[in-house]
Amino acid sequence: MIKLALKDLKLFFSDKRSMLLTFAMPMALITLFAVVFGGTGGGKESRKYDLLLCDLDNTPASHHATAQLDSLKSLNLIPEQLENAQNLIKKGKKDAVLVFYKGFADSMVAGSALPVELQYDEAKEAEVGLLQQSLIPTLMMLPFSDLGNIPNMMQNRFDKMMGNAADNKLKNDMHAQFDSLYKTIGKGVSSKKNVSADKGKDVAQSFGMGSEIKMTKLVSATNDNSVGLVQAVAGTAIMMLLFSVVGIGASLLDEKQEGTLKKLLYSPLHPNSILFGKMIYSNCISIAQLSIMFVYANLVFALDIYHHLPSLLLMILATAYACSGFGVLLASIAKSRQQVQGLSTLIVLVMSCIGGSMVPTFIMPAFMQKISMFSVNYWGIQGFYDIFWRMLPFRDTTFLSRILVLALIGSVLNLVALKMFNKNILKMT
Repeated sequence: MIKLALKDLKLFFSDKRSMLLTFAMPMALITLFAVVFGGTGGGKESRKYDLLLCDLDNTPASHHATAQLDSLKSLNLIPEQLENAQNLIKKGKKDAVLVFYKGFADSMVAGSALPVELQYDEAKEAEVGLLQQSLIPTLMMLPFSDLGNIPNMMQNRFDKMMGNAADNKLKNDMHAQFDSLYKTIGKGVSSKKNVSADKGKDVAQSFGMGSEIKMTKLVSATNDNSVGLVQAVAGTAIMMLLFSVVGIGASLLDEKQEGTLKKLLYSPLHPNSILFGKMIYSNCISIAQLSIMFVYANLVFALDIYHHLPSLLLMILATAYACSGFGVLLASIAKSRQQVQGLSTLIVLVMSCIGGSMVPTFIMPAFMQKISMFSVNYWGIQGFYDIFWRMLPFRDTTFLSRILVLALIGSVLNLVALKMFNKNILKMT
């Protein structure tokens, strides 16, 4: 019994592929997911959030507010024209824009509600929620600053709390009783040494100031295409397609082992025609697989695939072309099907993780978001987001740029596969 166990252990440790799948791959994935979810460097400061800012008031008061926000360690303000900012959000290049409307300074003096609006992409709602934790305390404290009329502001808040039911005498009595409180709050909040941001937030919210910021979804769910559904369909479809094309490409190695490839080389066919035929086959299966996946999503989950059908067809073709190139390349590099299976599992899982198939890229650290652009998954998923979520038209330059990158990736992979095919596969035959 012991000898049998030792024999199996010896065979296991002599199998490099088994060692890789058992030990190396789990460690690699743990490291990757830890980096993606920000689980490394817990003592380091969090990255700054890039927030577009449109100041339509353009007064000393709005400049003061901008300076207050810009002093926050968690924010990086980027001045932008409103129309340009909205276009950047609609195209998925930015998450949100904070708008100071005309009358901001007058509202500060009068102590009335500030005309401030945060326009954002609903797909980035998680990040925007974290953004609010930095914005709201600072904006709610602005009326208490030197530029605000503290007594008038507080009087308006008390009048709002008491409503129309209270008579003038009651209101006057309340104002008189809290006159000293006005001054105390004004002095305390205007001095950063005396009141912390958290305490200031609690004080402001207690006086009904939590509704100062208007929240507007500039990009939101339409035609039943929720962001979760788009992410699930696009991310899963591309990841599974990568696994499929690897198996298709690996059939080259099966033909080599079975002797079929040698017979084809003795035929009048040019050797490159063998690989081209495999590429055509891989593309056809890839297109069919993606098409069936989206039809299934339409029938079962009501994903609207007809709104921009030409864009969808073009994105399917480009994604299938890029993914099939990856499968053929991997088969051209490897020397056996076992190598293809071992390499493909690790590479596809890594690409799917950093590319957004497993985890949406917008929740990743900044450097991971940049790395994700080197994966096929990223460009394919962003292209499907353009179609189903951002509803970009067929001729939009942002959408066409995704198509161009996918076509470039597919062409480069196919060219390298052709070179490696002539170097490796033919020599092994």
